[in-house]
Amino acid sequence: MIEMEKFFEAIKNGQRSKIEEMIDREPTIVSAKNKSGATGILFALYAGRPELAELIAKRKSGLDIFEAAGIGHISHVEVLIKENPRIVSEYSAEGFTALQLAAYIGKGDAVDFLLRSGADVNAIAKNPTGYTALTGAVARGHHNIASTLLEHGANPNHRYEGGFTPLMEAAASGNVEVTRLLLAHGADRMTRLNGKTALDLALEKGQRDTAQLLK
Repeated sequence: MIEMEKFFEAIKNGQRSKIEEMIDREPTIVSAKNKSGATGILFALYAGRPELAELIAKRKSGLDIFEAAGIGHISHVEVLIKENPRIVSEYSAEGFTALQLAAYIGKGDAVDFLLRSGADVNAIAKNPTGYTALTGAVARGHHNIASTLLEHGANPNHRYEGGFTPLMEAAASGNVEVTRLLLAHGADRMTRLNGKTALDLALEKGQRDTAQLLK
């Protein structure tokens, strides 16, 4: 357990040589999961360290669909779906679909492929986040992916963790492009969270540009 915690700490801190040493000493650690259920590969991607995700992936005998989609290894995703088409609807140990992870991390090609393979664009995460692929893309400011998801029928008014909507998130973070995109696809600017609309949240955060779009 202590060794596993050190492994994830090394990933978080970007300690490449230490990670390599740990894998050399205990090769099975590449399959370890942290308390939330994230594998080392996914944890590295969340931490903004894609180079470490690739390093771990090269030392792992087989990626699951969540890891493959997160890294953007389309050929691997394709093989897994051919073997089991239902896998596009499955959830990771953390409660996310492959599509949600690809959208959140910003892997547009993986998003495209998963949608073509029948992934549910409006699937809701089975964890407290209540995320959909769209809310993840919006949270990370991935405009092109958000556009693709909306074109495939993503719900722009989904309410997730805390009662937020994608429009509230985009407006409060000052993302003009995504705010405009959501409005164009039917996002409801009058939805309220604790009595506050997306406009109110934008003004609270000093986001004048997105606030202007919402007036």
